Amino acid sequence: MSPERNFPMHILIIEDDSSIQMLLKLSLEVEGFHPIVAGTIASGLDALASHPIDLILLDLMLPDQSGFELLKTLQQTYKEIPVIVLTAKNEMNDKILGFQLGADDYLTKPFETRELIMRIRAVMRRMTPDAASHTADVLQAGVIEMDRNERSLKVAGQLVKTTSKEFDFLWLLCKNPKKVFTREHILDQVWGFEYYGQTRSVDMMVNRLREKIKPHDHVLATVHGMGYKLEV
Repeated sequence: MSPERNFPMHILIIEDDSSIQMLLKLSLEVEGFHPIVAGTIASGLDALASHPIDLILLDLMLPDQSGFELLKTLQQTYKEIPVIVLTAKNEMNDKILGFQLGADDYLTKPFETRELIMRIRAVMRRMTPDAASHTADVLQAGVIEMDRNERSLKVAGQLVKTTSKEFDFLWLLCKNPKKVFTREHILDQVWGFEYYGQTRSVDMMVNRLREKIKPHDHVLATVHGMGYKLEV
């Protein structure tokens, strides 16, 4: 696990293009962030082990390994750290694969740094509990029990591993049992207001969750022509 986090927010940039490294570093510093730059996956993993990282900006095309492979590693060891993928790859299949592997957002190069800053803030709002909120940090709905502080999920008492988006999706449903959420609303709440993806990303995530929570997968009910709800 990464060391405990401090402020200002530490953002790890894993990008091998020196001009993009400099642009990102300067833009983040102007906004009050503390950027840490790595040009390879190996140096990025070293930075994760030695710095309190709050968010990762990840290029997919790196000299020593694919960024997709790093996403797999992050899900195993640093799943609490959100990741925004920055890449020249604009194919939908690559985007879907990135989200399946745990990416929290996806921005295609070239991009405006102002948009990147907005996406960083949107992702961190979703990840950071509201200190002024008095809502419960533990929710239970039927066989599902969730702890927001630990970001843990139990189904019928059994611990189930989830990605960041899977957890946020279930938290949304558990807070509002039996309420129907459209795919567009789920994209807005879980992926963030800046995400303009296809709604099948939601369906794929739900299918993965159903596999994980069998034999209780029926609690994730499809409302045909509308979206999804938690059936308790």
